[in-house]
Amino acid sequence: MTVTNREGFFDAAMRLLAHEGRAGLRLATLCRAVGVTSGSFYHHFGGWDGFVDALLEHWETVDTRRLAEVAGREPDPEGRLDVLKHLALTFPHEAETAIRSWAHGDPRVAVVQERVDEQRRRVVADALVAAGVEDGRAGRLADLALAVLIGRQQRLGATDVGELLALFEELSGLTPVASTAGRGASRRSSDC
Repeated sequence: MTVTNREGFFDAAMRLLAHEGRAGLRLATLCRAVGVTSGSFYHHFGGWDGFVDALLEHWETVDTRRLAEVAGREPDPEGRLDVLKHLALTFPHEAETAIRSWAHGDPRVAVVQERVDEQRRRVVADALVAAGVEDGRAGRLADLALAVLIGRQQRLGATDVGELLALFEELSGLTPVASTAGRGASRRSSDC
């Protein structure tokens, strides 16, 4: 596959991270996966540091800011929580596992990782508050949701998104929103 844009490098890098971890993400391996010479790589990024910065920015934008934007378009607070739950299933879990590992040895990656986690936490907490959960409890539940996501990603092997969804469903049952959502659904079905 020959790619001539930055997106192709990012896609290949996320695949390499997912399959081989940070150790597998090397300039030669990346260029081979993209189907270009190192000259093309340097043209797009200037060097390895420029690439890492761009890759992390891309990951943060695609998988975190998109989460906030898509969820923000859902006017129903309970629907917004459902959108967030399903969007979390689409994250590149194995690549994120590698990024988390990488963050332990690279302060630059750690800063982005912390920012991503805080943005995700804030989006979930804001959605819970909009659905009527008290601020402090919303923050704790958002922390718990993030812990479920991170914990599931850190287990050995591929992240089972079906199991992750089941865990999120269990977590949903802990919120007061879950009990009011069920009553709302019953009312809507009885109105038909």
